[in-house]
Amino acid sequence: MFLLPCLLWLCSCDAPAKPADALEPLQRGTAHVDVTETLDGDPTDINICRLILERGFSLHGFQLVGREEAQYLVEGTLTCDYFQDLTFDFQGASQHLEHQYHGKFEGRLICRDDDRVQELSFPEPLMNGRTVLEMARRDIRRRSATIISETMLRGPILGEPEIRGLIDALTDSLDGRFHNQVMEQITAYQERAVPYLIETLRDDRPVRLEGDYPGFPELEPDELKVYHIADLALREILDRDSGLDPLSSDDYIQRVRTGWQWMWEDLQEVPESLRIHKSERQQKASPESKP
Repeated sequence: MFLLPCLLWLCSCDAPAKPADALEPLQRGTAHVDVTETLDGDPTDINICRLILERGFSLHGFQLVGREEAQYLVEGTLTCDYFQDLTFDFQGASQHLEHQYHGKFEGRLICRDDDRVQELSFPEPLMNGRTVLEMARRDIRRRSATIISETMLRGPILGEPEIRGLIDALTDSLDGRFHNQVMEQITAYQERAVPYLIETLRDDRPVRLEGDYPGFPELEPDELKVYHIADLALREILDRDSGLDPLSSDDYIQRVRTGWQWMWEDLQEVPESLRIHKSERQQKASPESKP
């Protein structure tokens, strides 16, 4: 069983050089984000929405370029305004619960190659609340931007429905395939599947298909999760071994997720402003943990 040293090797920015036939960075085109962000009527000091959208583009193989050079352009405005101080009133006393914000987005994704357009505007305001005001002001922007990014990357222009369909098939007991077969079909997409597999590392739905998991010939029902298959597929595509298995602790699972993410960031050469700085990685991965 692989312990923490294996995970540190997986995450390390000083990992051994890749062989000559290793994967090249995923390259799907060029992109630009032109999104403004206001909070309570004022422009924000840090445009969280733009950063999250740019990170999504980078992880999915799009090079960030100037507006005029981009094949794909996201433009729009995220407006976040204070809604109310939610309280619980009882017998004349008032207890603060949370500060609630509304997030409104009007924008679109444009493919300049064929003039296709995907509408990204929110049909109605998004509401989000936190107990602390500063956290509420940050989280409404973060949550809004995450929804915009997911809608864009899973949509009709940029989405990969075949890959997502294979991942969902793992939970369909009527599919008829073995989960090993589905995994092989996913890995056939090579680097195009990696961003979706990294997202799937958080999918804890049980696998409903029969099959063999290495080292565990007799697993209990619901013991094998979708993220276990995603991890196996990443091992096959990226030629690294995380050591994750059905007995791994929750802490180790989280470290494996982080490790794969860091490795992909390095391979994609994600800009430093859009990822955890390399100098902080050893500190974040240092506490001892066992599967």
